[in-house]
Amino acid sequence: MLLNGKESKALLAQARKERFAIGAFNVFDYMTVEATLQAAEELGVPVIIQTWDYFDPASPEGSQLSEFMAQNLTAFIMQRAQASPVPVIIHLDHCNTFEGCIRGIQAGAASVMLDASMKPFEQNVALTAKVVEAAHGAGVIVEGEIGHVTGHANSTGAVYTEVDSAKAFVEQSGIDMVAVSIGTVHGVYASEPVLHYQRIAELRDAFEAPLVMHGSSGLKPEQFKQAIANGIVKINFGTYTQLEGAQATLRAAQGVEKPWYKDIITAGMDGAKAYLKQHMEIFGTKRV
Repeated sequence: MLLNGKESKALLAQARKERFAIGAFNVFDYMTVEATLQAAEELGVPVIIQTWDYFDPASPEGSQLSEFMAQNLTAFIMQRAQASPVPVIIHLDHCNTFEGCIRGIQAGAASVMLDASMKPFEQNVALTAKVVEAAHGAGVIVEGEIGHVTGHANSTGAVYTEVDSAKAFVEQSGIDMVAVSIGTVHGVYASEPVLHYQRIAELRDAFEAPLVMHGSSGLKPEQFKQAIANGIVKINFGTYTQLEGAQATLRAAQGVEKPWYKDIITAGMDGAKAYLKQHMEIFGTKRV
């Protein structure tokens, strides 16, 4: 069941009100799409499928897809989500440009993220507001970011999002949900992250826009639960799904003289799916 922007916003509002979170999982091929949707379907819970700007010629080489591959993968994601019995939000993750967000909207995303968090506050607001105007005109919701979530290996010395700045950002940009820096980072953790739970609660109480936690995979169950209890609604998750899938693939090949490709790939997908199901349950995602 593919949700539109209005339905997506209502679902996120429900999660905020009822204190549960919805997992937003990054996908990059057919198998990761299947692992994510099958996990949600087996639990009967809503899910957010996160893509990136597949068409962006400025993307890192490892993230680029040919136009043919991008179009076919995007079509598969949309058709597979439409056929799913659970609510599915298609979200464009971490897009840095207005043009990329427009591409995401044209491709059918119900939600897009304009990430201008590295820019000065005024520029972040201006560019985000420009995307909001276009997206809302198309019935699409927008995520912005204030207080940059870094990509280094640990959160030592992390700068937490300031409440007043976040409130002003939400009000001036008109965004529907906001990514905040509360102690997590993208990638693999090299040391224990220090999450600022009180700051999450302060942000939650300052405005209505649901809070998004990036750099979430790899946290402990109790860290997730505390963050959700204090106001996190959308949880971005990617790195450790790939790691778990890879480990399952290696286990399937170990000691097998002539492993079959299909068996190895399926084992990887099943390993990723099991890990995703575990975390959907930790997030307390409710059937809706």
